[in-house]
Amino acid sequence: MKKVKTIILDILFILVIILIFNIVVNKQLAKSDLKYKEYTVKIGDTIWDIASKLSIENKGLYIKNIVNDIKNLNSFENVIIYEGQKILIPVY
Repeated sequence: MKKVKTIILDILFILVIILIFNIVVNKQLAKSDLKYKEYTVKIGDTIWDIASKLSIENKGLYIKNIVNDIKNLNSFENVIIYEGQKILIPVY
């Protein structure tokens, strides 16, 4: 009986490891699926402003989705950017 429990726990552990690996790989693949270009932040720029311009240029894509794409491309945890900073912006 102990042997069966051990085997089940081993299988569960392996499945959890595979799941974690899959999540990490999918996140990286999603990042690389976007085409992007480099953009140099100008004084007064915000990610929201940049996303708004991209939304207008791309027939009304949702600004919030563009902001999330910019954050993901640059591995930003927040939306603070600085003048002169080079960031990646999506090309749709």
